[in-house]
Amino acid sequence: MPRLSRPSGRLGIQPGWRCLELGGGAGSVARWLAEQCAPGEVVGTDIGTTLLPRDVPNLSVRRHDVVQEDFPAASFDLVHARALLEHLPERAEVLGKMARWTAPGGWVCVETVMAVHPPSGTRNAYQRCLNAVFTLSENVMGTDQRWGTALPGLLSQAGLTDIGVHCTPGLVGRNGNADAFLRLSLEQIGPALVRARLTTPEELTECTDLLEGGKYTDLALMTLSAWADAPATDSP
Repeated sequence: MPRLSRPSGRLGIQPGWRCLELGGGAGSVARWLAEQCAPGEVVGTDIGTTLLPRDVPNLSVRRHDVVQEDFPAASFDLVHARALLEHLPERAEVLGKMARWTAPGGWVCVETVMAVHPPSGTRNAYQRCLNAVFTLSENVMGTDQRWGTALPGLLSQAGLTDIGVHCTPGLVGRNGNADAFLRLSLEQIGPALVRARLTTPEELTECTDLLEGGKYTDLALMTLSAWADAPATDSP
């Protein structure tokens, strides 16, 4: 993942808050939230928790399937998910759960990666490989790379208020903030791209050489961060 802005910092995380991090991955966001809300508590979840940290006193790790499992209503002051919902066919239902789990006056914050497809016409090796990555993720994984554009409306439909949005461009080449994201993506799914005949080993090498040559940069993706407030129970 590219390094993201910290929109949660705009929400005024307070000491003593109880926070939920869904799809915590390697735990970088959960660890950061734990620092911000101490002595409050962060619950970090994922269907695989091996990489989530165990050395943070106020961070508890829980194996949790967000599609199948639940939390009590109004359990958290902040419910956060990064690069998760776009991969779930049940994304709208999960967003509704996130709203229910948020206490009145608390916040829901969702960060989603949106594809920036290369323009039509002649494409270089990087653009062809990027298009192959997006094609595989959409057709095989069921990822909706454009879903983030609907987030403000979906947050409103969930009964949330004070909706805010921030977009962070992901650049590759010349030490761009999305370099690591693309490099790891190509390393991990490059063989699958070749098997699906979406690219070739030679093209993958050409793409890597282009990005590491120090003379090329491009826009790979946009990270959209959206947040909204759970209104107080006495609101009209």
